[in-house]
Amino acid sequence: MLYMTLYSGYTMLHNVPVSVKTRILDVAADLLAHSAVADLSTRAVCDAAGVTPPTLYHHFGDKDGLLAAVVDFGWAHFLETKRAVAAVVHEHVADDIRAGWNNHIDFARENPNFYKLMWSPDVAPTSAAVREAHQMLLDRMELGASRGQLQVSPQTATRMIMAAVTGAALSLITQPELFENDAFATQLREAVICSIVTGEPASRSQRSRRAAPKEPTLTTAAATLSSKLHTETTPLTDAERVLMQQWLATLADAPAVAPTQVRRPRRSP
Repeated sequence: MLYMTLYSGYTMLHNVPVSVKTRILDVAADLLAHSAVADLSTRAVCDAAGVTPPTLYHHFGDKDGLLAAVVDFGWAHFLETKRAVAAVVHEHVADDIRAGWNNHIDFARENPNFYKLMWSPDVAPTSAAVREAHQMLLDRMELGASRGQLQVSPQTATRMIMAAVTGAALSLITQPELFENDAFATQLREAVICSIVTGEPASRSQRSRRAAPKEPTLTTAAATLSSKLHTETTPLTDAERVLMQQWLATLADAPAVAPTQVRRPRRSP
């Protein structure tokens, strides 16, 4: 059980008394984890925790407050796993994306009810934890851009990855009859990587056939310069820096355009 590890396991190891609030959270988390509809009954929580409804309401206000508290701690555990993954920095940002993506999918499959609530429309828009997860990913994309490994801006790369991986995770846990084979998630991951990074084959199986590095494109150069502009000192004023960032983001995220064919003038007969 997710929260027994976070709370009861800690208190037993350190011989710390379990508070009433913690006991209610433990029970609520356990009931939520085994719920078929990802929901809680406050009566069931009170019965299992051995408390009266006024005690539950004293600590959490109401059912929505209890659910919010459980979800907050679910996010705390999720971010803990994310920080552990982020501590390993790979040579190429594509491998960072793979590691983060796999971690995300694994968490969703192991904690489906928590995951559904974590990304529900009532929780995600106002969650500080969602913003932290987004910032962690953006920071890694900034690093990739500074190495010349992105072909879109770090901001666009972050949005593409976050949207794709949450969609894949929710599909796996809410529609298992349609997505019983999770190979699609790996294929989606590689498609996203291919559209975001440069200098990296679409899959590991292609690495033995790695081609010679290509000349930097305009989009890659713009993404790299945009990242450098965030971290390095320049003679630009603040207003000039903001304007330059807007221009670079536009260039980095511009759709690929096929080069126009140059027409040679016809020779006179």
